[in-house]
Amino acid sequence: MYAMAMEKAFQRVVLVGKYRDPSVLPGLRRLRALLASLGVATIIECQSAAQLESDMELPQGAFDALSPDGDLIIALGGDGTILGTARQAAGSGVPILGVNQGRLGFLADISIHDIEKTLPPILAGHYQNDARSVLQAQLWRGGQCLQNGIAINEVLVHKGCCETMIELQVHIDGQFIYTQRADGLIVATPTGSTAYALSAGGPIVSPRLPAMVLVPICPHTLNARPLTIADQVSVQIELIAGRQPAALSLDSHDTFSLQLGDTIRIRRSTCDAVFIHPEDEDFYQILRRKLHWAALPGED
Repeated sequence: MYAMAMEKAFQRVVLVGKYRDPSVLPGLRRLRALLASLGVATIIECQSAAQLESDMELPQGAFDALSPDGDLIIALGGDGTILGTARQAAGSGVPILGVNQGRLGFLADISIHDIEKTLPPILAGHYQNDARSVLQAQLWRGGQCLQNGIAINEVLVHKGCCETMIELQVHIDGQFIYTQRADGLIVATPTGSTAYALSAGGPIVSPRLPAMVLVPICPHTLNARPLTIADQVSVQIELIAGRQPAALSLDSHDTFSLQLGDTIRIRRSTCDAVFIHPEDEDFYQILRRKLHWAALPGED
């Protein structure tokens, strides 16, 4: 399901660990030892080093100093760690390899326990490239753009901590689509279709499709259904009713308070997030493994 070809070998690896979680340190040390045995230059991302108070005595580096020519980012943790890494590295062209030390993990498809077997072929160029779309979101108020950010999974307009619903008006490329009373609305990428959007009843979308998915959260009508659209359009969401504080969230990471009349404009970003996978991995295999599609009742 990904781009299949013999790819370039990597000359340098940047290690990223889940922030403020010392449980990733044994895995990072294991990666460091393996990379040293393979003769691969290794640095640790500076925020990871500071947050984890790492004692690995590796050189430190920042994302903006990386080059797509020979550099690889290895992110150890769960999908949250990989998403955070992808947001910071988006636009650089530097690929990310996710190593799973979390729970479900759709993006981290390699286990730290198998790393001695799976990593050497990847470093030698035996892997698949997987470019994922990124959403660009702007918050407009009174003719002024107040916030501008990106999301790998989803842009979420929601009621915040308020108990009552909000009311949203949605346009696509300037064309009125609907007015929706709900707890919120998710605009997801194919990557995000297996995250919050899936929990809210949205479809699973192949990452190869140039699409976005609009998924209402607990809508106040039985007629509301998820909507899959081309990712070349512009989506506009206006908050037209609701009590404070409604909110805008990007990947459940960056959150901004909304006022009545605020407009959120969403389109596909000009940059992609680049991931790599083992040669024998594919999207449907991941779904079968993570969602237990092949299991019969009573099987583990």
